[in-house]
Amino acid sequence: MSERLGLTPPVEVAGFAAAVDLCARAEQLGYTDVWSAEVGAVDAFTPLAAVATKTERVRLGTALVPVYNRPPALTAMSAAGLQQLSHGRFVLGIGLSSPAIVGQWMGMEFDGRVKRIEEYVEVLRDALAGKKVAYKGETVRVENFRLQVDPGAPVPIHVGALGPEMCRLAGRMADGVLLYFFTPDGVRRALEHVTEGAKEAGRDPGDLDVFLRLPVAVDEPEETARFMARRMLTGYAIVPAYNASLRRQGFEEEATGIAEAWAAGERDRATELFSDRMLDELFVTGDAETCKRRIGEFRDAGVKTPTIMPLSFAGSAEERAERVVKAVEALAPGG
Repeated sequence: MSERLGLTPPVEVAGFAAAVDLCARAEQLGYTDVWSAEVGAVDAFTPLAAVATKTERVRLGTALVPVYNRPPALTAMSAAGLQQLSHGRFVLGIGLSSPAIVGQWMGMEFDGRVKRIEEYVEVLRDALAGKKVAYKGETVRVENFRLQVDPGAPVPIHVGALGPEMCRLAGRMADGVLLYFFTPDGVRRALEHVTEGAKEAGRDPGDLDVFLRLPVAVDEPEETARFMARRMLTGYAIVPAYNASLRRQGFEEEATGIAEAWAAGERDRATELFSDRMLDELFVTGDAETCKRRIGEFRDAGVKTPTIMPLSFAGSAEERAERVVKAVEALAPGG
């Protein structure tokens, strides 16, 4: 099979309808995947449902659905609907999300335990297989639930992972691992833990998909791109799990300083503490050829499904949308 390349619907940049149209065009350009996100713009499932009706071949995935925002039975219902609608092209990606999104924005309880993912996957597997589910775990409870529709095809389940324990769980239980804000070396180290988990469960690590979402800015002014990248990264670096991930990847001094500055209320200083090395390794910027070469470095590290998140920092919404379209065209396979 040819190399995979995914696109995240740029809803925040281009608007919902235009983002869906761009994903449909991406299929014609040779992109193999469309993977949605769920932070604070739109939910993960709705864009994929829209894209499913306008495409025939691209794989559709959620990267990722926070497991504290929905009970597993509801997630299974959404997954079954999308799998049926897309005629078997859907992949369900789940993960813990963050204390801010779950605890503050959604008002739900967040405890960050890997156990939640383990139990959630167990319930999803049974529910999506059409079984009647009665499950009482430490973090999940389901009584006598059975899906009332047939997904029509098995639903692969991918798990979002940052730390070693979650990587090992993905290796043991999931069909793929979802990574975000990793350097190529960070990917290699994470996959060592995924491999350990797979081997513990008697599975072939080579059978697992490896997804990485890459923030990409093509032909954006360098200084502007660096400024905006710092702002974007700050929002993640202050999340304990991401901060720990950055420290593990060799950015201990920066990650520690950012967290301390933010906690002290020094927001601007926190942003300034991002080193150029962090930005160069975690973001993909430059002209189209440079960006393609950088994406190749992540493939070499073990990523099977690099998925671009096209960014633009132009002054007007119209120009940002135009630049995103150009970036998607410029990075298209064979383009």
